[in-house]
Amino acid sequence: MPTLSYTARSATGQSVTGVISAASVAEASRLLRAEGKYPVAISEASAAQPSEPVRSSPGVRVSRGDVIQISSQLAIMVETGVPLSDALDCIARQADKPAVRTLVSDLSEQIQQGSCFSEALARHPRSFPILYTSLIKASEKTGMLSRFVGRATAYLRDEQEILRKVKGALTYPAIMFAFALVTTIILLVFVLPRFTVIYANKKAALPLPTRYLMAASDLMVTQWPSLIGGVLTLMVAGVFTFRTRAGARLWHYIQLHTPIFGKLMCKVYLARGLRVVGTMAGAGVSLLDCVNVAQDLSRNTYFKDLWRSIADQIEAGRQLSEPLFRSPLVPRSVCQMISSGEKSGKLSAVMEQIAAFAEQELKEQIAQLTRYIEPAMICVMGILIGGVSLAMLLPVFTISRVMAGR
Repeated sequence: MPTLSYTARSATGQSVTGVISAASVAEASRLLRAEGKYPVAISEASAAQPSEPVRSSPGVRVSRGDVIQISSQLAIMVETGVPLSDALDCIARQADKPAVRTLVSDLSEQIQQGSCFSEALARHPRSFPILYTSLIKASEKTGMLSRFVGRATAYLRDEQEILRKVKGALTYPAIMFAFALVTTIILLVFVLPRFTVIYANKKAALPLPTRYLMAASDLMVTQWPSLIGGVLTLMVAGVFTFRTRAGARLWHYIQLHTPIFGKLMCKVYLARGLRVVGTMAGAGVSLLDCVNVAQDLSRNTYFKDLWRSIADQIEAGRQLSEPLFRSPLVPRSVCQMISSGEKSGKLSAVMEQIAAFAEQELKEQIAQLTRYIEPAMICVMGILIGGVSLAMLLPVFTISRVMAGR
């Protein structure tokens, strides 16, 4: 009878590993349950050798929505007693997308070969963020995989909803502004030159706005290759500039200090960092590791510096709230609540509550902003397009007065 190695958790939640003689994985799972053990992973003992180092390849990439769906199914199956490898095989068979099937199949294969689940996830960093892998690694120490997968799934779902709302709030004004810009260019390039011929034949004294508009139209018609080349050059130069350290810092400064949208972005980064620390700390991860993960996940240089300073304070034996009080990025009320959480020993719960409050406030501000964006952009479009149209038609009134005087 073959010998199978297993990873299970006891009735108290402790992680248990060992070997068992059984004809199949299903029989081994039944025998373990009879002993009061909850199977997490079962594989052949010969395959349960130390896993190879994680490869540096980027692995398979799937969308965040697919990761959430995989995690939700996995949490339910593991909670109901299905072994981890069997749950992954089931998800892979039901997957409609080839990339998802390839990803889950690789996870199942790595686990059957004896790798830890966190090591298998680390092979695909483009699909599973650092927070996800860190939570799963923590679950391997406590034996509560389904609970930790549920935490990771909830975090990914909240993050995706916040980013979707922010992108939605920024997309509408961008589309409206692009439409107004394209309309103005069409008027200057195709419509105004026809009026220019009429005005030239009448030899009328043109108003100043019209002269400026005709000069811009003439520049766009005669020098369009140079203008396009200049715009492309500026775009390429901007991309390369913002990829540098100084350029990225400048871009992140603009993000946080742009009127109206700067406060939204600041709340997004703050809520995301607090959610990371609160979720991981509540799952039993050390506070220093939580802060380091928040630093790695931060996409803004200023917030990355903030979390780095917090990590330095923690390593020096000081409190987490001290750098927060000195940072202009964090409201003082938030600092006070975090300080209270440290004194009461409920830091993780307080940070999760603050993150939830900040996210809810962010959603309300985005909804309120969206209501005002539409009339504001209509006004902008009216001023831009109406100004161009008025400048084109002003000479008509001038010519009419001249003809009437004659």
